[in-house]
Amino acid sequence: MNHFIKRKERIIFTAIDIVSDLGFQGLSTKEIAKRQGISEGTLYKHFKSKNEIILGVLDYYSKFDKSIEESIELNKLRPKESITFFIKMVAEYYENYPAITAITNLQETLEHESSIAERNKEIFENRVKLIIQYIEDGKKNGEFRSDIDSETIAIIISGSFREIILKWRLNKFNFPLKERILFTLNMILTAF
Repeated sequence: MNHFIKRKERIIFTAIDIVSDLGFQGLSTKEIAKRQGISEGTLYKHFKSKNEIILGVLDYYSKFDKSIEESIELNKLRPKESITFFIKMVAEYYENYPAITAITNLQETLEHESSIAERNKEIFENRVKLIIQYIEDGKKNGEFRSDIDSETIAIIISGSFREIILKWRLNKFNFPLKERILFTLNMILTAF
């Protein structure tokens, strides 16, 4: 059983690498099998379809979200600290695993497969909802101005995060991602 889990993870990692190297259009079961040194038949023993592999990639992409949220709750962080901690931890994960950032801006590409598009949308919406909740909590305790629209600020934060990741990828990872993201986040949070 342990070997089975490891193979599934290796297939997911390979799929992530392919998307990072060749784009989503380069992802195929044939390419995954080739890079894994296995047959496509063996690949299908672990995943029923390419879509199932992509869903596995999306789950891996967001796998630490819940743990980060639980850490925030355990440490009883204030709202601004909660937003900063969440963004910092996700940015650190991405900085340490640059290939995973290829998944960040795939919404348009994934729209044609309903189960995949739905899972991708769910990840994005859950992250935005979490930030909205922290902003709402901050408005209640005076950390944020009460006249701001929480959803708009959450989208600004999320959009900035995604754009910085895109810029980082386009510039061949030549600047410290986490540092740039936290600097930008601080500018946004200070304004409100």
